[in-house]
Amino acid sequence: MNLLFLLKINIFMNSKFSISLIVFILLETFSLHSQTAEELFRSGFAKYQNNDFAGAVSDYSQVILMKPDYADAYFNRAIAYEKTRNFKAALADYSTVISLNVSDANAYLNRGMLYAETNKPKNALADFNKALELKPDFSNAYYQRAMLYRNISQDSLAIKDLFSFLTYHPGSVSGNLALANLYDEMEEYDAAIKIYSQIIKLEPSHAKAYYNRAYDYDIVAKTTLAIEDYSKAIELDSTYSDAYFNRAYAFYEMNEFDKAIEDYSKVIALEPESADAYINLGIAKISAGRKSEGCGCIEKAALLGDKTAKKYYSANCK
Repeated sequence: MNLLFLLKINIFMNSKFSISLIVFILLETFSLHSQTAEELFRSGFAKYQNNDFAGAVSDYSQVILMKPDYADAYFNRAIAYEKTRNFKAALADYSTVISLNVSDANAYLNRGMLYAETNKPKNALADFNKALELKPDFSNAYYQRAMLYRNISQDSLAIKDLFSFLTYHPGSVSGNLALANLYDEMEEYDAAIKIYSQIIKLEPSHAKAYYNRAYDYDIVAKTTLAIEDYSKAIELDSTYSDAYFNRAYAFYEMNEFDKAIEDYSKVIALEPESADAYINLGIAKISAGRKSEGCGCIEKAALLGDKTAKKYYSANCK
């Protein structure tokens, strides 16, 4: 792969690279008789950067008419096609890139990701495998293959690939989060808790990591630790209604009804149409000896369409 292509990839991914740099390289790369193709290529890039993806496609298409074997133009046009949701055309362009350069691991990766997005897992897996065959240290290919394995319920293979990815990027929050979520799906909660703890070390303000770890603490009957983590998630995000809801449930399990009532009330303030919060608030109030108030909350849940609330109200509140 030539220097120009690598720089373009980085520019698409990282706005720190300047337009002037790619212009300079293009000037060095194109011959004088290709001046029009150079201008069109630059124009296509600029339009892409300005979210004019249809315009970028048009410019890259003109470049390709002038230089039919120009792989980078096909690659960039494929990316622009994806932005316009023209997946068939994007797949065709990635395939053309591969036909022009069978060793282009990036083209295999991007085509694989597009196959995965369009629900063609076998094609996607073949492309990810090829990308890694060509480039064994291709960390993003490990990550994308892991996500594919997860989607097709090959969890053990997904975990293996995520560990490979994290070998190259141990500080990746998204990679660690994907690994922890997989452990949750496999009901390996102690392993998930360990990874969530690692995420919290990497990013102490990650409210979702605290929430997820709290949820797992709850499952393994470490209620006090769960409450601490739900509280930290709420401290980081005062509108985190799920954290209030689950902390309320934990308080209720510990017979701390007043605290549960306070948290369920907060959920309702954030989500006034939450039937679940109303019925749980009602039960907490009844448990605290406030039956009339509690039945009023359960009636509200019934009015919101909760069938369980209707049955409970009929059996216990009339």
